[in-house]
Amino acid sequence: MSRQWPILIPFVSMAAGLALSAHTDYCCTSLTLAAGFVCLLLSCLLRNSLVFSGCVAVFFFIWGMTSLAPWLSPDAASISIRSYASDSPLVVEGIVAGRPVASPDGGRIAIKVERLFFNKRHEPVRGNLLLYVAGGDITLERGDRIRFSSRIHIPRLLGLPGEFDYPRFLAFQAISVTGRVVSQQDIVLIRGAAEESVQRRIDRAARLLGDAIRSAFPNQNTSSVLGALLIGDQKRIPQPLADAYSRAGVNHILSISGFHVGILATVITFIVWHLLKLSSFLALHFNLRRSVLLLALPVMLAYLFLTGAAPATARSVIMLAVCVLALYAERESDPVNTLLLAAFLLISINPPTLFDVSFQLSFISLWGLVIAVPPVLQLFPSVASPYARGFLQFVTASVVASSVTMIPVLFIFKVASLNGIVTNFLIVPLLGYGAVIAGFAVLPLLLVFPHAAPAVLWPAATMVEVSNRIITSCASLPVIRFHGITAVDMAYFLAFLCCVTFVRSTAWRRILAVCIPLAALTTHLGTLPRADGKLHVTMLSVGQAESILLRLPDGSSMLVDGGGYLHDTGNDFGQRVLAPALGALGVGRVDRIIVTHEHPDHIGGLAFIIRNFPVGEIWTTEAGAAAALFRDVSEIISKQKILRRTLSAGDTITLPGGVLLQVLSPGRRVNNSTGYSEKSVNEDSLVFRLSYRAFSMLFTADAGFDAERQIIETGRELSSTVLKIGHHGSRYSTSEPFLERVQPRMALVSAGFGNRFGLPSRRTLDLLQTKNISLYRTDRDGTLQIVTDGAGWSVSTPYTPK
Repeated sequence: MSRQWPILIPFVSMAAGLALSAHTDYCCTSLTLAAGFVCLLLSCLLRNSLVFSGCVAVFFFIWGMTSLAPWLSPDAASISIRSYASDSPLVVEGIVAGRPVASPDGGRIAIKVERLFFNKRHEPVRGNLLLYVAGGDITLERGDRIRFSSRIHIPRLLGLPGEFDYPRFLAFQAISVTGRVVSQQDIVLIRGAAEESVQRRIDRAARLLGDAIRSAFPNQNTSSVLGALLIGDQKRIPQPLADAYSRAGVNHILSISGFHVGILATVITFIVWHLLKLSSFLALHFNLRRSVLLLALPVMLAYLFLTGAAPATARSVIMLAVCVLALYAERESDPVNTLLLAAFLLISINPPTLFDVSFQLSFISLWGLVIAVPPVLQLFPSVASPYARGFLQFVTASVVASSVTMIPVLFIFKVASLNGIVTNFLIVPLLGYGAVIAGFAVLPLLLVFPHAAPAVLWPAATMVEVSNRIITSCASLPVIRFHGITAVDMAYFLAFLCCVTFVRSTAWRRILAVCIPLAALTTHLGTLPRADGKLHVTMLSVGQAESILLRLPDGSSMLVDGGGYLHDTGNDFGQRVLAPALGALGVGRVDRIIVTHEHPDHIGGLAFIIRNFPVGEIWTTEAGAAAALFRDVSEIISKQKILRRTLSAGDTITLPGGVLLQVLSPGRRVNNSTGYSEKSVNEDSLVFRLSYRAFSMLFTADAGFDAERQIIETGRELSSTVLKIGHHGSRYSTSEPFLERVQPRMALVSAGFGNRFGLPSRRTLDLLQTKNISLYRTDRDGTLQIVTDGAGWSVSTPYTPK
């Protein structure tokens, strides 16, 4: 194996070391790496190939375990800016450390911070800050010295199952803290770069090309897709259009990959060869067919940096460079070894590349094409026509690429599409060959004559507009949504690909190809939530919002509120936060959803859940059902034909497994007017008591003093084992008389870490402490889980924030 695939053991060993180091936050020392290298040298003296292979594996594994140290355990002096994180804005001065990234709703800038100004003095600091610009374009360049005012925040996990590890994502970019400004107008440019670096000139060229494209075609859908195809400026594509391309299964065409780089190299080679062969001297004295291949290398390298040097693009350039050199030397290149070499070089140069999504998907997609397309084509030896053969290859590649990436795409994004098998036939010729070739042909001209962009880019832009129309019409195509793919499934998937690729024995290959999927299926069946006769209460740590998941003794699920952002951020809370958490907890269906009231921090994630999860029933109050903020959710409920039930004080519902739900507030409206009609939305919150044998829990949503007084006056049973504190621990909720009636043994609060409201309030905390009531908080403890069999109960915090 080591002779046929010499890069396999080093790459797999180093990748395993990197993965283990990232998972455990442990890094080996340089001394350990040196010891491994000595062992490797000593093994060269032996004639035992097995010992040598083992030492190679150990050395590269240790190398992987050592490589992430600068990102996982940076020197404290290099991130001293973290000690200045606070809610008070500071004046920050630093150097733009990379190419700014723009998007429809703003952009971001990586800044190497040098000093902070406060109290009429300044302090030298070190560390990298990611500055979010909420709106407007960004014209700053790499190397510019800037100054701005912003609050400095340390990225932090919520403590939620299935959440994206954003702090780790930033750490792998050497980012220590984040900040935010409204627009570039809030940033003062002190001076430009001290010297004009090559990369700064390339960045400026990319910006000038992007400006020329956007000026020529004001339609954002057209200019953004054209910019993505030609210069890799994919972030400017409006989210609805990007989602439509994803649902159509052709979003791969928008990212610069081997397809684009290959076309560029082919076009350059074709044009230069036809120009050079016009010279009889060159044709007689040089082998133009071989020599012209080398001219594509510097062009591909320049294009790599022009488009931002994304890992997927870098992988493509390395592989094509190897193929070009092999053709020049008249040697064959093995695609598997070429792929392994490119991947190994990338993670050796920049170890965090292994965890980059574009690298992973690009690597797996090409891996599938390399191992699956040739065997399929061999099944049709009678297809001899070049056109028929090309069509067969295109169909096979489309099917393989869509199929092989489905599991990793579901693991990362929770949604995948097989529609590309069909839509590729329309979009790839239009964009991949038509718009890309037409755009590449005139791209250099735009740097010299940017005003010619409308004329010379018209053919490419027209094809983009046609493609956008096709994609928009395909927006309703069905997609696969599944939140149950785990890291274990990915391990099985990679094992399956390795089996098909590297196991030489046909018999063993067939056996493993059957056993691995069966083992993965068995693992899934063993982790499915089952009826265990217990009540599970999970208060999800969703920031300054609220969402509680209940799993009843019969295994059915109930979701109380859906969290959300207090203000519109342009992001879908359900998609980004709530759905991954439900998927990680094994929830594939939500049998009942309770909407306590219509504030955005309680209903913001429900629209996505209702659209993408099977939902049995929706329960709400009369006030909530008629609320304007609830209108969008109501429309989705009606469209999905989901049963809706209105609850009010006095209702008693027996749930499966013997769980009793008693509604305490609000009262039923009579002629649209009750004592609650002029109260705030919070006072109209749905308050209910859930009891299971000897265990009980009181859910108070955002109810305040007025609602609590009304509930006390009804004389209903309030004593509960656990109290969900009202309104995130506000000083205007959880009155002392109410607490005397409930007499909880434990209290839960849902609040965001360092929230600007100061919740939970000191008054509430002191009152709970005076009553000797134990308190759990999502901002401090993360997601909270209570499990009870109706007699005893236990509480755990398995997802503590960090």
